[in-house]
Amino acid sequence: MKTLIPVVILVLVSTLTASLTFSQEESGSVIQWDTFEGSYDSLVLRCSDTAYDSEDTDWGIVLATVYPDSTGEFPTSVQIPAAFIVDPDKCITCGLCVNQCPTGAITQDEDGIAVIDPDLCMACGICANVCPVDAIFVPSTGLYYVLFGLNEEISEELIQESVE
Repeated sequence: MKTLIPVVILVLVSTLTASLTFSQEESGSVIQWDTFEGSYDSLVLRCSDTAYDSEDTDWGIVLATVYPDSTGEFPTSVQIPAAFIVDPDKCITCGLCVNQCPTGAITQDEDGIAVIDPDLCMACGICANVCPVDAIFVPSTGLYYVLFGLNEEISEELIQESVE
């Protein structure tokens, strides 16, 4: 009987805790999630190299915003293009990446933060190699992913997160 209780608790926790999964394909990264209960206007997928912190309201970089289809249902996955991404909290606005990008995929916003156009990025990695603060990366395994639901009040509610 003593061994049955931990097993039952483990089964209950694993059925209550849904998680995101990451896979890499030639055309980009695919992030999948379990179906969920709740009514949301949109979903926001964020990632970071640090574990999710509910106290940090600005946690992670927005990878995608997902909207329901015409029936009101959300998809259970999203494909992120094979392109690099800039962490705006780490970017020091030096512009080295802009000058080195062979396709012109990188520009700077009004604050000088580098922005990469995924349609122009060929994922060569030159930008990431010249960045002095490692602010440029490609979504991959080893990162933390979190899915939030957004309601009409624009407040985010945690739905699922990746488990490393």
